[in-house]
Parts: sequence; C-alpha cells; structure tokens
Amino acid sequence: MRAIINSHWFFILILIPISVFYFWGTKLVPFHPDESTQIFMSEDFNRYLSDPPEMIWEPGTHLSSTDRYRMLDAPLTRYLIGLGRMLASIPAQSVDWDWSKSWYENQQNGAFPNDNYLIIGRLSVAIIFPLGLILLYRLGSMLSSNIGGLAAVLFFGTNALVLLHTRRAMAESVLVFSIIASLYALLRADKRPLLAGLIVALAFNAKQSALALLPIGLLAVCWIPMRKLNTGQRIGANLSQYLVGFILLSILLNPFLWRHPIQATQEAIYQRKILMQNQVSDVSNLAPSQVLDKPSERMAILLAQLFLIPPSFSEVGNYRTQTTPAELEYLEITGHQLGREPLTGGIILGITLIGIVVTISKVNVAERKKRRRMFLFLLAFLTIAFGHIVMVPLPWQRYSMPLIPFISLYFGIGFAWVIKNSRRFIPHGRISNQLSKVLSQFSPDSWMS
Repeated sequence: MRAIINSHWFFILILIPISVFYFWGTKLVPFHPDESTQIFMSEDFNRYLSDPPEMIWEPGTHLSSTDRYRMLDAPLTRYLIGLGRMLASIPAQSVDWDWSKSWYENQQNGAFPNDNYLIIGRLSVAIIFPLGLILLYRLGSMLSSNIGGLAAVLFFGTNALVLLHTRRAMAESVLVFSIIASLYALLRADKRPLLAGLIVALAFNAKQSALALLPIGLLAVCWIPMRKLNTGQRIGANLSQYLVGFILLSILLNPFLWRHPIQATQEAIYQRKILMQNQVSDVSNLAPSQVLDKPSERMAILLAQLFLIPPSFSEVGNYRTQTTPAELEYLEITGHQLGREPLTGGIILGITLIGIVVTISKVNVAERKKRRRMFLFLLAFLTIAFGHIVMVPLPWQRYSMPLIPFISLYFGIGFAWVIKNSRRFIPHGRISNQLSKVLSQFSPDSWMS
C-alpha cells in the first residue's frame, strides 16, 4: 500500500480536494423534481428486503404508478437511496411529485423532499464518486500513461456537468460510475468474464441506455489475446459466464420480471416507447425547435452539450420561476462553470480530438495487449455515441452524461500526447525541458501493468 501511495502521490493529492469540493457542494445543487420521484420510489428497497413478491407484475392487471416506474426506470438508484435512508433511519417519502400541479401544490401535498431527504438521497448515490475517480485514473494509465490518467481525473472531477448532474438523487451518478467500472471490467473481460457480466448488468440497471455496452462485452470475452490450443473452449466458457452474470443479476434486481420475464420485458419496452413518444409530443407542442430529426443536428448539439453549453438545470420550464434563485446562487460558486467558455471549450475539444486520433492510430500499431484495449475502448465509445445520435431526439443535457467518461479519457490520452511531444513544438524551450523532466515521474510502472 505504501508503495502505491508513494508511486502515485500526485493522484492522491488531486483525489482528496476534488472529492471534498464535490461533497461540499452537494447541498447547493438546485432541486430537480425527478429527485422527489427517486426518493419516493426508494421504498422499493424496503419492499425488496421484506416482501419482494409484492413487486411482481401480472399480465392483464392495472399498472399502478409504482408498477410503471419499475418498468420505466432502472432500479439501482432507488435501491441505493433506500439503503441510505435505512442507515440514516429516515422513512420513505410518501408522496410522489405531480408534474401537472404547481410548485406550491406539490409542496402542500408533501411531494417536496425536506433537507434531510435531499441530503441523504444525494449522498447515497454520490458516495461512489471517489471510487469512480480511482477507476478512471487506472483506466487512463492503462490506455495512455499515469499523466493521461491524471489529466482524465482532473477533467472529470472539475467537469461542470459532472458536478451538477451526478450530485442529485437521480440516475446519472450511478450511471456514470457504472460505465467507468464497465470499461475497466471490459478491458479485462477475457480473464474475468463473470465479473464483466455483473458490472455491465450494474450499468444497465443504473439506466437502460447502458445496454449498448452488452455487445461490447460479448466481443471482449471472446477476444483472447494469447491464442492457445483450448481457445475455443475458453471462449465458450467466457460467453456463458458473461451472459449468466448479466442476465441473473438483471433479473435479481427487477422483481417485476420474476413470474413472467418475457411478457414483463415486452411491457417495459412498450411503456418506454410510450414515454418517449409523449415526451417528444410535449416538447413538439411547447418548443418544436428542440425536437431534433436529423442526425447531423443531434451530433452538433451533443458536441455543444459536452464541451460548450453551461450546466442545464431542467429539461422543461414548468418551475423556472421557483428554481432560478438557487440556480444563480449555484453558478456564482467558482468551479461550477469551469471550462464552458468558447475558448476553453474549444481547446478541450481539440485535445480530446487528438486523443481520439491517437487511439485510432494505436489500434493498428500497438502491441497486441494494448491494441485490444484501444479497440474495445474505441468501439464502446462509438457504440454509445451512435446510439445517442440515432435514438435520442431530445437535446437534454443529462442524456449526454454516458459519454463523459469517454471524453475524460480521450482528453487524458490527448493531453499525455501533447506533453510527450511538447519538444517538437518548442525544441529549445527551457520550460518544455523542465516540464518533461517533472512529468517523466509519471511514466507507467508495474502497478499499472
């Protein structure tokens, strides 16, 4: 342990202040009504422990609001909030938020969570943030070097979208963490296929959009870097372990599937389809320009969301009058809009593009083990990005969050390349020479092999 800390002391120095700032600002994040729904549904954690058959869905029965939420929303966030409530000895919120009612009416009905509910709910999902930074550093070091890992962590930990969307009692915190963990597991899936299946299942059960990682895992467990006589048997065993881990954990976490898994899955897909249609219809009526029909438009707004547009606090304007004071107070805090200016955002975009180009180039020239890592990472990124562009017609900022881990790592790869090649740009510069000497301390070592 001491050797690790001594070898990666700068990462430890970065990890502590970033985590402190992250947790300190949790209570300052403006409230989103979906937090109320997640806290309300966190009672499912108690139901799961006491009477899980109560949550089983039966065909032909009337869908209650809680039944519909179980089909629409992945369960991990509400389970973690329920666990946090249980540890804090706080009962579940008894009233859900009603979007058809005013802010005042929801407050009067008890749908607005008090400070204790909000803080416990947010910390229950935000608590995994430091572990996410550690895994991100590990990934950056595997794909590039220690300096690439450090740059990825700095970019991610100070990212304005991360600071807003993952500090709420909503799905984004668990989703982003589980995507980072899935990437780490997929790069080692040939050796630990069961673990890879379980972790990808966690991502899927954080938010269903992470299902795009499932086929990447199938490739990862089949891609054996060192071919041997029993490679075919090993591939078969890997596939079985991966799929068993994914399917069993997904079923275990979703009791509504237990009795009629195929019909319940079909009903869940139908309910999500109806939800998306209703969302698009509502937005078309209120703000037609926000419904993006062309892939080129979706790609452009996705780039803007990732690199330029300031933090977006809401998707619709129902309650902007009530939330604006908290939003302005939040934005006054130094660091909550870091890097969202056109110049800074353009520089970050440029370094990220360098990282993507470097990754593509190493797919063909790197040694076998690193080539596999680079290709799987690139393919996972392209799959998530393509799925977003094709399937998401609404330009809501938090929908872009699954791409933040990828962007952070590409930024780290690009930054490491720029540092490594800095002497090409400033051949005789003293600053370049001194910087290279300092950063040489962060070359990959045995811990990162």
